[in-house]
Amino acid sequence: MKKIFDGTISCKSVLESDRRQIFDLYVDPKKRSKDISYTIHLAKSKDIPIFFVERSQLDELCHHTRHGGIALKAGLRDNPSIPLLDGKYYAYVDGVEDPYNLGSVCRNLYASGCEALILPKRDWSNSEEIILKASAGAYERMDIFFIENEQDLVISLKKAQIPLICAYRKDAENIYNYMFPERFCIAVGGALRGLNKTILQASHQNLFIPYGRPFRNALDTPSACAVIGFEILRQKS
Repeated sequence: MKKIFDGTISCKSVLESDRRQIFDLYVDPKKRSKDISYTIHLAKSKDIPIFFVERSQLDELCHHTRHGGIALKAGLRDNPSIPLLDGKYYAYVDGVEDPYNLGSVCRNLYASGCEALILPKRDWSNSEEIILKASAGAYERMDIFFIENEQDLVISLKKAQIPLICAYRKDAENIYNYMFPERFCIAVGGALRGLNKTILQASHQNLFIPYGRPFRNALDTPSACAVIGFEILRQKS
């Protein structure tokens, strides 16, 4: 399956990451910038065919006019199942249904230094363009793995001796009082359903985010990932 990605951020991230087959690059010859010149240079270095086309042709190719004068035709990204865990900072996120939210989750976690995102298995292929743009390219740059079920993740983490830490208020410690270990996987659930029972039962430590006033509702998932991710970055820095 071939897909069209447009805009310099999306095109650059696809070319730089080498996570999918790339077929063609399309550029409006009247549109020039440092980012477009760099993207053309990347495509040339990888022997990707480059076509200079009229803006009207780009409009038709992308089905909109907000492409910024550049588009890329590429295949689907291959997201493998969970591998041998040899990194230090993983995140498991459950309950994300909206591609814009998934893009924000990727953006926040990648910026905070997360090495890989682990997700329940789902076909996001029809939403990749949205996710890539919403993540500012982080979706393409980040290692992402899918699991068939939560028990597979629990078993893999146990074998790798990586503790599972859950964002869950019951029997929890304030995140700002907790010192993250050298290696860990943080689990964050959706604002509506939270985390699966299997994950919660395997939790090494539950954490909560303190609020500035009485408020009984959970943060949305991208916001929770941002708060947790940058507290982890603060500690590691």
